[in-house]
Amino acid sequence: MKIFHFHLEDGWGNPSTLTCRLVDGSIKYSYYTGHTSSGIPLALSNLQVGYKHGCELPMDNLTTLGNKLSKKEFTDCCRYIINMDSTKRIVNEVETEVIFEA
Repeated sequence: MKIFHFHLEDGWGNPSTLTCRLVDGSIKYSYYTGHTSSGIPLALSNLQVGYKHGCELPMDNLTTLGNKLSKKEFTDCCRYIINMDSTKRIVNEVETEVIFEA
């Protein structure tokens, strides 16, 4: 299940993409260049999260108090961390909900 799909840019306007999926109970991040699926895969460390304040992207949906986060709360938390404590900024969020109409 896809949790979120962000289009990012650095200070020079270089595009990249970060997706987050739930796979067999584990949170998996994919980070690559460009805004299409044909981009070059990058190490998550290239996102440089934490260079300002020491934050890290969450690896589970628990708060520091042990409460579980909803999908929206988890996405909002990641969005805040990326925009406030990385060298990238989110320029677009791709909708992850697919609706089939008859």
